[in-house]
Amino acid sequence: MDGLPFIPGFRFDDITKKNHHLSSQFQWKNGYAIPKVKSIGIGKYPLDVDSTLYAEKLNVTRYNPTLTYGRAKDPPKPIVQSNFIKLDGKCLSFNGYTEVISTEMNTNKEKLMIRRVKITYFLVDDTICVIEPVIKNSGYVQGCLLKRGKIPNPYHKNRNYHWSDFNNGVELSFYGIKYKLCSCDLFTKNFFLTQGIKICPDEPIPYDPYIMNRIREQKNKSMITQMQCTKIEEDENKKLNQFLKYDKKVLRFYAAWYDEGLEPAGWRFYVLYYFLANDKIEIYESQGMGSTIEKIGNSLFLGKIKLPKDRLNIPENFPNICLEVGANAIQKYYQAKDLIIGKTIFVLGRRFLLYDCDPFTRRHYKDILKINQPDPIQVVEPKVSNLKCHLIIPPHTGIGDPDDTYQNCISLIPKPPKTTDFVTYVMDSFKKLRYKLKMVPVIEVDSYRNFLMEYCLGNDQISITEVPMKNSGFLKGRIIAPTRLRKPGTKVEENQFFGPKDFAIGAELRIRGITYKIIDMDLWTYKYMIENKDKFTEEAINGAKQLFETNGFKRSKKNEDLK
Repeated sequence: MDGLPFIPGFRFDDITKKNHHLSSQFQWKNGYAIPKVKSIGIGKYPLDVDSTLYAEKLNVTRYNPTLTYGRAKDPPKPIVQSNFIKLDGKCLSFNGYTEVISTEMNTNKEKLMIRRVKITYFLVDDTICVIEPVIKNSGYVQGCLLKRGKIPNPYHKNRNYHWSDFNNGVELSFYGIKYKLCSCDLFTKNFFLTQGIKICPDEPIPYDPYIMNRIREQKNKSMITQMQCTKIEEDENKKLNQFLKYDKKVLRFYAAWYDEGLEPAGWRFYVLYYFLANDKIEIYESQGMGSTIEKIGNSLFLGKIKLPKDRLNIPENFPNICLEVGANAIQKYYQAKDLIIGKTIFVLGRRFLLYDCDPFTRRHYKDILKINQPDPIQVVEPKVSNLKCHLIIPPHTGIGDPDDTYQNCISLIPKPPKTTDFVTYVMDSFKKLRYKLKMVPVIEVDSYRNFLMEYCLGNDQISITEVPMKNSGFLKGRIIAPTRLRKPGTKVEENQFFGPKDFAIGAELRIRGITYKIIDMDLWTYKYMIENKDKFTEEAINGAKQLFETNGFKRSKKNEDLK
């Protein structure tokens, strides 16, 4: 069987083997499973001769690695770094100051200012920048005074400033401005020591008198603010104690005000409430005078406010142009001790006379304020003069309607004049009297012109229209729009207008400089005239009858009755 080829179909298991146990693959060491070297296989039979069991151990002491790996290479030479890499991000920092002389705007006085600066020297490219630390509320612009860059040395031509020119106590000149170095940081000191330069001891930076004055002012302001806050807290505590002590306790006074705006002028009576909890005053109008009067519903005269003694007495620096007078601008308000019977108080420009108070108010003044209120006083009506003012109406200027002019004289706010009765207008707005007119000729051509006049009984308005006629040379249409026409020669305040009693056959009407003569009327006008004889004159009725009789209109029984 050993001579058979090792191919599928020619491999047979050994039938003589009876032990087929598989040995363990791992060995345990310190609690860990470690694979062990396989020297035996299944059934504890030895493995192939190529196993590590038959490998020879290498003699390490006689092994020369150069025979296997060759000769070792020389160690690499160190890389030399450039100054750009060595000095990148490394800076020398100095603290110093500069003196600046400034002029005050209002006084034109010169003052010395000490401005602290921080000078940074960049070793990588020998550039310099100057920065002023920001001080809160300094009053001038701070920050970067000189941007980063190379600065020429004024003491050496064609040479820029080098770090070797820096040291404590040294005075540098950057573009005409002198900076004195006073101190530096620890890195700068170590750098100078490595370069063999001894750094000078640090010097103190002098105080800036300008900043010190500002700090002193701020401290004073803070003290004043603190005192004000303390005062506000005390006032709030005082108000709280006052509220807790006098809540729902109200003093009631009775006051009177002589109102000259009434027609006729007279006294108006009020009830004044003083709230002890917050020193506010509220005023209601009352029905009459007496100690038992009560306020009228919805008659609030003055809402609950702290009443100022003099509203116009405000500080001189108060901006009246852009602000209204508020509670903070007024300094004096009415207190309980100011309300005494018989005295006059000013309520936003009105003089109020205190003439009585209720029993609780009297007890409060006597027990708490140690003030005895006087007895009630009687408000006497002043003597009214017999002189009467008459309204003088100026003459009409000719612009607009006289009724509008008269209405603007009797009323401050322009209102449309009330010339008609609404009920009369609704009942008679469609009733119109029609008359035929003839112009009293000024020239010969006027005698041929005919006109139609309509009078509206609802609003007393008259309109005149010219009757068209062929080849007359005059334009037809309305001459006068519907309007109330005043009688010529009358005053505006007399209110005399043309009416039905002025219309009669043959009567002449002077309207706006032109004289018209009534020559005819329509049948409806004649009937209305007969039915309402009280609105027309007897002469007008007789003239109308005669006109219709001569013209042959008496044809019906109705016309006979109308005689």
